[in-house]
Amino acid sequence: MADNITTPEKIKLAALTHFTESGYEGASMSQIAKEVGIKTPSIYAHFKSKEQLFLQLMQQVIDEEWEHYIKLLQEIREEPAQRKLYRIFGFFTDFAHLTSGQAFLKRTMVVPPRHLREQLRISFLQYEERISEHIIDIIREGQREGLIANRDEQRIVAELYAFIDGLLVEYQFYNSALFEQRKRLLWESLWRLWTSEIKEG
Repeated sequence: MADNITTPEKIKLAALTHFTESGYEGASMSQIAKEVGIKTPSIYAHFKSKEQLFLQLMQQVIDEEWEHYIKLLQEIREEPAQRKLYRIFGFFTDFAHLTSGQAFLKRTMVVPPRHLREQLRISFLQYEERISEHIIDIIREGQREGLIANRDEQRIVAELYAFIDGLLVEYQFYNSALFEQRKRLLWESLWRLWTSEIKEG
């Protein structure tokens, strides 16, 4: 690790790898300390517990992903609603290019530590609500443009998240070619679902 990184940051970087690879229960504070080059008790001079270290990391990676999401929204602000939604769908299903923080976030969402499940659920829901506000704005934009049927926005958001979550599971089992094919087919299915009432009319 670079010498100009502070000890707390070195601990976080090492912990991020261990929590991602081994989960909360499997991550060892002694192994994290060894990787940083300090003794295990020294970690507690910076983080009072394993739980505090984990939760700080979780908030940090949520903040980082939020920054990437806002950057994406700025990049696509002049694009039509269909393209915006497609780019957002791609942003949340680009599992082959996850940062270490995003990989940690995805793992924790799927397998949260049991004793922190409720606390993490609240954090995830708050984060999701912020994301959904922007998605709903784009859905309404698409409805004004006559591209998306005048269905309940919350239903459309729920369908989008369900497809994204399903792809996260499929990514674990299929090779990249099959996964990308499934991803394309699911997006096409989503768009047909959102526009079917217009076409029928």
